[in-house]
Amino acid sequence: MNNNERTKVCAAIDQGLDRAESNWGEVGHLLEARLQKSTEKYAMDSSDSNIPGYPVVSTDRPQVDEFIALVVDMRGSTQRLKTISKSAKVNGLQRVYYETSALLPAVAVTCGFQDGTVTEYLGDGGLVLFGVDKEDRKESVQLAYRAAKNCICDMRQLVNDAIAERYNLPEIALGAGLAMSRAMVTLVGVPGNYQPKAIGSCVWDATKLSGGVNAVHVSPEIKGVWPTSQGGLMRFKRLDLKHVEGFKMYAESTTSRSAA
Repeated sequence: MNNNERTKVCAAIDQGLDRAESNWGEVGHLLEARLQKSTEKYAMDSSDSNIPGYPVVSTDRPQVDEFIALVVDMRGSTQRLKTISKSAKVNGLQRVYYETSALLPAVAVTCGFQDGTVTEYLGDGGLVLFGVDKEDRKESVQLAYRAAKNCICDMRQLVNDAIAERYNLPEIALGAGLAMSRAMVTLVGVPGNYQPKAIGSCVWDATKLSGGVNAVHVSPEIKGVWPTSQGGLMRFKRLDLKHVEGFKMYAESTTSRSAA
């Protein structure tokens, strides 16, 4: 990311943490009495949508299109909830809340630089969708990978700097999964409680591929579209996963190439 982009991500992190601290001051004491697992999902009563290319989604007119899905997920949420060092300035539940409040807006801003849109926040992560340019699918894949890489590298460091400075917390680790497929764009739910969704294997596969630690894992479709050139630096290492086929994507260092 360039300096202007880093400044915008830092602003999103600070705003998220300021809001989290204010909210915790209001109701945090109500949560500290007991820890409970809950996932709050927000559904929209209207057909307005954040899905790229589909600002309005209708229940009776489903559409099919190609998307790249990116899932960015924080690793070890349960462990961080239950364990915290004595030097930290917050408790376990407060820690996870603050980390998440910094991460989610940072993901949205970072991916927005590459035309990605967060369509769902998944507890301690986010689902980001990218449209696919039919005339230049390689460019679309490169933009999505750039967003994923920026999330686990520059953005993650900015989040870690913020939570260390404010709360003396250790670094968070992230996983990023990228997949591409055709998906149905429709509304799910019941009248008065509809939510626009892109339903396809890209979303499911990206979720399963997001289990790495500070790494970008991609589906075979992403690998297949990635532009190849003689002397290219990008490498794909096959992953040993039970439920999805995928590759760890990384840039080969110039040092290792010279040694070879």
